[in-house]
Amino acid sequence: MFFNLLIAYLQLLAKFGSSLQSLIDVNGQNIRPSDTVFVPVSRIPQLTQPVVLPRPLSKPERKALIVGLSVGLGVSSFLLILLVSTIGIWYYREHLKKSESLRQEKRDSFRFQPMKLSIEEENLMADVSDCLDKYKIYGIQEIREATAGFCPDSVIQGFVYKGKIRGEFYAIKRMKWNACEELKILQKVNHGNLVKLEGFCIDPEDGNCFLVYEYVENGSLSSWLHEERLSKKNLDWKKRLGIAIDVANGLHYIHEHTRPKVVHKDIKTSNILLDGNMRAKIANFGLAKSGCNAITTHIVGTQGYISPEYLADGMVTTKMDVFAFGVVLLELISGREAVNQEGKVLWLNVDRILEGGEEVKHMRLKEWMDEVLIEEHCSLEAVTNVMTVAIACLQKEPSRRPNMVDIVYNLCKSDDFYFDFSEEGLSVSPVSAR
Repeated sequence: MFFNLLIAYLQLLAKFGSSLQSLIDVNGQNIRPSDTVFVPVSRIPQLTQPVVLPRPLSKPERKALIVGLSVGLGVSSFLLILLVSTIGIWYYREHLKKSESLRQEKRDSFRFQPMKLSIEEENLMADVSDCLDKYKIYGIQEIREATAGFCPDSVIQGFVYKGKIRGEFYAIKRMKWNACEELKILQKVNHGNLVKLEGFCIDPEDGNCFLVYEYVENGSLSSWLHEERLSKKNLDWKKRLGIAIDVANGLHYIHEHTRPKVVHKDIKTSNILLDGNMRAKIANFGLAKSGCNAITTHIVGTQGYISPEYLADGMVTTKMDVFAFGVVLLELISGREAVNQEGKVLWLNVDRILEGGEEVKHMRLKEWMDEVLIEEHCSLEAVTNVMTVAIACLQKEPSRRPNMVDIVYNLCKSDDFYFDFSEEGLSVSPVSAR
């Protein structure tokens, strides 16, 4: 045993660069197996770390690892989406609360002084409150100052006043009936050929409502056609055709691009306004109806523009606007009013004008046309095409009248071949309505 111990000591001494004599010098000669032995070190041994290679995974183990990673990634993604969604919902709810708070502040700031209101007026207040976040709200004092106290000199027409508010001109309409239906319709329309509503005001003393519209500086088409000869001369054929196309575009929009469809019910030249560039805008939605194919027993409108089926049965459809638009086209061509001094409507027997051969048709058309257009030497083919559209609009049976899409299409075709020409003239083939 001592021999084996000696061999172990010698091997250990060799690793640390020591000799047997140095071991004896430190520990003495009588070293027993149970003694603690001190080994003198002259140099640090070079020890190597064994390399352990990873055990290759089996196929089931690899599959389990992939499944685990996939599940972990899926769970992490789900939690991330859930976190983002929660934050988004919280933000959206906070935004809604803030918006509702702002609307409530508006309503609170717009409360009327205590007064005794009728049931109709209370209903109007409730309906108008839904519009507060879309339109400007004007104070009654602003309206009074803008119209100089509703001075007769500020009157544009009827109960519509010209007023200046904060440096801008507006048309201010005093409502003599409940304005909520008109406001509801105007909320959902937005088109360049419709007069824009800017805001409104409610008088706290009597509950009357005032609608504040954009100011359309050149007034109504009716005044240009029927009031002054000088104004009429400035309304040449190209301008008249452009006005017809503008009105047709506006009607096409409210008939086809609003849900439910809107029927204006009072299309006439006095409700067509002209801006500084002589572009037309449809005004006055006071009689407008949201939704069609309804029947009413309360017939309202303007004589000369009311369609036969509405007058007979109270049927409200978009085709009644088409009929009235046909009358407007006749006024643009003839320069005459929808009803003459004898009470005869303009559209009566108008279809006979285009009967017979070309020469006969042109002769009758010239007799019927506005003298200003005759003096201008405008294209008879263009006028004939517009007259054809007008006659189609005035069909007694509503189903035989074209819709506004076809009307816009055919009027624009008339616009394509319009020419200013000399006495010699130009020959262009007429285009009839589809």
